[in-house]
This record gives sequence, structure tokens and C-alpha cells, in this order.
Amino acid sequence: MKIALLLSRIEQTGVTTHTLDLAKGLVDMGHEICLITGGKIVDATSRVDDFYNEFVSLGITIKEFPTPNGSVFNKVIQSITSVQKVMKDIKAFDPDVIHSQSPYMTFIPWLMGKKFTTTIHILYLKRNFKFKNPDHLIAISQESFEFSKKVFGMKKENISLIHHGVSDRFATPITDSEKLKLKSKLNINPEKLIIGFAGSISLRKGSDILVEALKNLEPSTKEKIHFIFLGGVVGSEDHNWLLKMISDAGIGSFITTVPFEDPKPFYDIFDVFILPSRMESFPLVTIEAMMSNCCPIRSNTEGAYEQIEDGVNGILFDNESVAGCTSSLEKIINNPELRLRLANNAKEKALKEFTIPVMTKNTLKVYDKIRLK
Repeated sequence: MKIALLLSRIEQTGVTTHTLDLAKGLVDMGHEICLITGGKIVDATSRVDDFYNEFVSLGITIKEFPTPNGSVFNKVIQSITSVQKVMKDIKAFDPDVIHSQSPYMTFIPWLMGKKFTTTIHILYLKRNFKFKNPDHLIAISQESFEFSKKVFGMKKENISLIHHGVSDRFATPITDSEKLKLKSKLNINPEKLIIGFAGSISLRKGSDILVEALKNLEPSTKEKIHFIFLGGVVGSEDHNWLLKMISDAGIGSFITTVPFEDPKPFYDIFDVFILPSRMESFPLVTIEAMMSNCCPIRSNTEGAYEQIEDGVNGILFDNESVAGCTSSLEKIINNPELRLRLANNAKEKALKEFTIPVMTKNTLKVYDKIRLK
């Protein structure tokens, strides 16, 4: 099939990562992809450049439209021009399927009178004129399934629940010598247990909850670990906010902050991965860490119970609970047998349920329902 993927921006988010992973799966199965996008976000990081280059390396046709900026008048004119370009690019590609990864671009195939699908990645979307109900909708978690019914009035028979999948590259670790080299580069004692976080630095991701939980660990527990915050941009407001919190908490001696980059080698040195988010959808970082044989800990916000069975393949704690986060860390850090068992079970579950081929096959079932020809 010829599949048009609509993505408003290429940026450092789960939506972009998911689009790239889905595109890989579709290309591997012999389908032709055209990515229609506003291009890389302004002031893109090197990781965003990597995403763009990966799309190119897959042989995907990329059609970019200009991003509106300037005065209100200019934005209106540029928006009209951009919409016209997107419609022209869709017509020129003549796809069998239109999949709007960005829900607020759904009005474009709607204007064209074309069948389409969209994926609901986040739960704080609001209904507005740019969102049009698709012929069939893809929800990535049970929460987004219910959200789509409640907020957008979708009928359950027109929604498919398809979990994200991630590349099996995460299942193959880097070598022991590469692990030691990375630890040395980060000035981490190789004898320490490494706990890690990967993602944006923000209140939504619970960065403050995590710092407070680390502060509250028992002194004997702190002596056993080193913590890595992988995320943010050096010098940014969020990064400076994190550094101040760490300094105020007096825990900088066992914490390293790293600007966001490919998390793959970091997962391979993490013994434990933690995600204390206040709000999520179906976070890919948890799945990536699980596939990398990390023991996962996360808050019980959206998607948590589909990813983790508490005490079986990970640990869950109540959303926004600093005490719960602290006790979860204490439990895992001080129980190596439990930590290893949960990590092994997590990898097994990720390889069985959350791979790109599984996601792609389920997505193709939706495409069959909305094919244009």
C-alpha cells in the first residue's frame, strides 16, 4: 500500500518516535510511505536531526510544508498556504491510506473528503475546529480508548486499541567494555547500582517528585546507587530548574545529568528505570527500558497497568506520591533477587507484546478498514 503519514513537527517526543517506528515496520513489510510534515522543530537538538535522518535512510518520501510564524495576519496567510500544500502533496502521492499522526491535522483529509485514521497519543487534547473524527481511530491505551469516546464522541466499534511497539534493537545490549567505557565517561563507580530516568524534564514527568524521593532515601541506600537524569537541554529553563532542585536537596554527589540523546546505551547500564510522571499516555521509554532488561518502576498513571503488572514485571506506585516513589526505590535497590526477576519478566513481556511487528500488523488491520482504493 501507499501510506501518507501526517505529522505536524519532527521533534523530541513520543509521537515522533512512534511515527518513525511505525514507518520502519511498514517499510519492512514492503509498503511505500510519504511523510508530510512541518519539518524539524525550531532549534532542533541533535536527536531530532537523528530522527529526520532515520526517516531519510528508510527511503521515505518527505514533503515539508512551511510553519506559520510572525504576525497574526501572516500566520493566517501562511496557514492557508500550508494547508493547500499539504492537500496538493496528498493528491500527488495518491495514497491508499491517510494516517494523521497529529490529530490536529485531521481537518485536512476531512476537507478533501477522504477516509482517514488518526492516533490519540495524549489525553489533554481538546476538541476544536482542527480535529475531525476519523473513520476509524487508533487508541494507544485503555485510557485513550475511553478518552476518545468521552471527549470526541467516537463509537467503540470505530476505535482500535493498539499499543506502541519499539525496535528490538533495545533487546541487544552493548558490550561489557562499552558499558565500562560509558560509566567511566560519566565518572560513575562501576560497583554502583545505576538508576535512570529518560525523558523531558518537567512537572508533567514528575521531575520534582523524583528529586524529593531520592532525597528521602535512607543514607545506606544512597551509598549503593548512582542516578542518571537523561533529558533536557543544557542551559534551558527546565534543565536549570532540575539542577537547582538537586542542589537544594543536597543529593548532587550521586546524580549525573545528561542532555537527551539516544537512550539505547544508557538503558544498557541502567539496573533500574523509573518514570514518576503525573500524566502520560503510553510512554515508549518504559517499553524501551523493559526490552533492555531494566527493572521498571513507574507511577500508576495512564498506560501503567497495561505495561506493568505490579510485583510481576515491575513496580507501580500511586501517582504524585513521593512516599510511594521512595519506598518503591528502597524495595528494588535493596532486593537484588526481586530486581533481577522483575527485569527478566519485563523484557519477556516487552518482546512478546510491544514490538514493531506486532504494532504494525495491528495497524494494517485498521488500514484495511479505511482504504481509499
